[in-house]
Amino acid sequence: MNKGLLIILAAFFPWAVLSAGAVESDLDSTTWAGGKYATRDWGGVREDLATRGLEPFLYYTNIMSGNPVGGMEQGFTYVDDFYFGMKLDLDKLVGWHNAKLLISGVNRDGRGLTEHYVGSRYDVQQTVGGQNIFFYQIFLEQKLFGEKASLKVGRFGASDDFNGSPIYSYYLNNGIDGDIRNVLFDTQFSAYPFATWAARLRIDPTPEFNAQLGVFQTWDDIFDRTHNGLNWGIRSDDGVFLIAQTGWTPEFFKQPVPGDTAGKSAAAPVMRGLPGHYWVGGSFSPWNHFSQFGSAEKTSGSYGFYVHGDQMVYQEKPGSDQGLTFWAASGLYPQGNISVMPFQVNVGAIYKGLIPTQDNDRAIFGIIYGRFSRDYARTVMAAGNGNPNHEMVVEAAYRIQLTKFDWVEPDVQWVINPAGTGRIPDALVIGTEMGVVF
Repeated sequence: MNKGLLIILAAFFPWAVLSAGAVESDLDSTTWAGGKYATRDWGGVREDLATRGLEPFLYYTNIMSGNPVGGMEQGFTYVDDFYFGMKLDLDKLVGWHNAKLLISGVNRDGRGLTEHYVGSRYDVQQTVGGQNIFFYQIFLEQKLFGEKASLKVGRFGASDDFNGSPIYSYYLNNGIDGDIRNVLFDTQFSAYPFATWAARLRIDPTPEFNAQLGVFQTWDDIFDRTHNGLNWGIRSDDGVFLIAQTGWTPEFFKQPVPGDTAGKSAAAPVMRGLPGHYWVGGSFSPWNHFSQFGSAEKTSGSYGFYVHGDQMVYQEKPGSDQGLTFWAASGLYPQGNISVMPFQVNVGAIYKGLIPTQDNDRAIFGIIYGRFSRDYARTVMAAGNGNPNHEMVVEAAYRIQLTKFDWVEPDVQWVINPAGTGRIPDALVIGTEMGVVF
C-alpha cells in the first residue's frame, strides 16, 4: 500500500490498516504522522498560543461493540466521547506564578450496548454514561512550597484526582476504566463527565510519597445529565463528600541506564528500576439523603475504602517503559442498606511492546468481580426479577498505537452472570475502541 495513503487511513480510519500494518513508530516529528496532534500546529497558531499561555485540546474516542452471543438479546451499538477545552498558564498570561486555570466540556453520543442488549451491571463501553453535552471543569490550581504541594479549587470530578490510574484507561469495560466502579455505585463519588464544586489539596513531600485530601459538594441530582453540567447552585439540603488518599511510587532493583548520565559524570549514570504505584484511600459523607433499599426513609453517613497496586515485574532493558506490569484494585463499601455492590476486586496485566517493532502497543488482560448486597438483592427479588449475587467480566484487548495521536484497540469481553441473577445468559462482547488527539 502507498505509504502516504496508509498514514491517512491510520489517522482517520485506523481499523482499515489492521491488515496493512501500522505506521512506522519512528517517523520523524517533523512529519505529519510523527507529530502529537492530528491537526498539527495550525500553521504556527498552536505554538504561538502556547507561548502566550493558552493550550487548547480536543480528544475523541469511540467504541463500536456487539454481543453475538448471550445477553438479553443480540445487538450492535456505536458510542463516542469528545473531551475539549483550554488550559491557561496564568504565569505567562498575567504573571501569576505556578498557577493554571482549566476550562473543559464533554459531549457524549450513542446508544449503550449494555442497557439495551447485554443487561449487565458493569457497562461494556466506558464512553457510556451521561449521553449529552456538558460543561465539565472550571478550576484553578496553585502549586505551593516549591511545587511540593498544590491546591485545586473549582468544579471538577472526584475521579480526576482520586481512585484512578492511567492503566485503567486501556480497558473498555467501565468496571475498570475510570475508577473502581463500586465506589460510584455506592456513594455520591462524582466522576467524569459529572462535576461538582470541590477543593483538593495534594502534598508530595518526596518523589516516592504523596497524599491528597478532597472535599466535594453532593446532592440528589448529581448524576442527572439533563442539567448539562450547568446546575451550579448550592442548596440547603446539599451535602459534602470527603475523600483522602495516600500513595507510594517506588522503583525496585535499580540498575544503571546505559548512556544516560543526566548531567552527571559518566561514572555516575542514572539508576532506574521496576516502577510501582500503590495507594489506599477512603471516603466519608455525613449527608443525610442516601436512599436505602427496601425503605422510603433516607439515611445519613456513607463510608468505604479502596486500594490499588501496580508493579512492573519485567523490563525489557533498564530505564525502559516496555515490559510486563501486573495490577490489582479493590473497593469495600460495607453498608448493604445503601450499597449496590459492597465488594469489588479487579486484577489485570499489561505488556507494553510485546510485538517487536511495535514498541508503543499494549496487550491487555483484566478480570472484574463484584458482589451485590443482600439488601439490594431483596428489592430485586421482591420485584420478581431474581436473586442477584455476583457478576464477573473477563476482558482481553490489544491497543495498536498507529501514530502519536491516534490508536485503535480490538477488544473482547466475556460477561459472566449479567446482573447477577442467572436469568440473563453469559454474553460475548466484541468491540473496537478508537481514539484521536486533535
